[in-house]
Amino acid sequence: MSAISLGSDLIHYEVLGRGRPVILLHSWVGSWRYWIPTMQQLQLKYKVYAIDLYGYGDSVKNEQRYSLEHQVQMLDDFIVKLGISKTALIGHGLGSMVAVEYARKYPDKVPRMLLVSTPLFDPGDLDKRRMVMPNVVSTVGRQPTVTSDHAPEATIMNASSAMRAALLEAARTRPGAAASLGGTSTPTPRSHHGPNQLQEQIVLPLDELLRKCFKPSEEAYDKLKIDIAKVDDKAVTMSMTAFDAGELLEKLRLLAMPVVMVHGSDDELIPPPKDPVWNYLTADKEDSVLPVPLSGIRHFPMLEYERFIRLVTDFLDTPDVSKLEIKERWKRRTR
Repeated sequence: MSAISLGSDLIHYEVLGRGRPVILLHSWVGSWRYWIPTMQQLQLKYKVYAIDLYGYGDSVKNEQRYSLEHQVQMLDDFIVKLGISKTALIGHGLGSMVAVEYARKYPDKVPRMLLVSTPLFDPGDLDKRRMVMPNVVSTVGRQPTVTSDHAPEATIMNASSAMRAALLEAARTRPGAAASLGGTSTPTPRSHHGPNQLQEQIVLPLDELLRKCFKPSEEAYDKLKIDIAKVDDKAVTMSMTAFDAGELLEKLRLLAMPVVMVHGSDDELIPPPKDPVWNYLTADKEDSVLPVPLSGIRHFPMLEYERFIRLVTDFLDTPDVSKLEIKERWKRRTR
């Protein structure tokens, strides 16, 4: 068991392997522990970290740290303290939200991301929203892989600098908005006045959420039940209070690094995105955003999908994510 002190907070994590870093971030149900099979495979080529977020597993229980903003700050403190300059992020559920916000704030540090079971809801106004996107996507769709020993760092830095400029421009209007394709900054309607779709979906108790993921007769159920006993319920509820479906989609469109998004078709915890959402996310970004729907898979692809490890290693190794050979890949529909 490993732990690190961040101020007065004790954060639990585990690490395996040697090589370039990869950080795994868990969902609302469970802790770092369900990443063990993934870590055991990735350690052959990478240095793999799995962290317990605030309120989960063996990390500190302090409700003053349970907001998404504090989870993101903890991740940055962790990365800085361990001296990690760049790292691929693999986020699941809650962890994917932390990864997106972290990559938005620190694009220089995240060459690429794989997001699993991300809450991608239709805010109901996608047809009215202007497609937000930094004007650097065409130059970064083929960024070097995090695992390359000869990655052209100048390419990453130049793209990241452009990304920062786009984000600074976005900050002049509102968090999550960005310059349009034409280069002018135009605020996009927010959806936060509507229902909080994430709060409607993630309803306690945790035992009920677990039953949406696995049947009690399944082996994974018993293992996760042990982990959820260590979860502070407030860490679950407080992570969702500021959720805005439209804003999350816009933040994803702002990201200049390659992003692979995996979602099980039978996920009852976080329903799979509909075509309008995938269309919105991939418009003019087919080279850098890759949706991967998995037929018959629920909320835990890393425990259910036998080719998950192959998908992750290909994602880490392939310089151009648009060239990943995945038969389940979603193809953008033309309107």
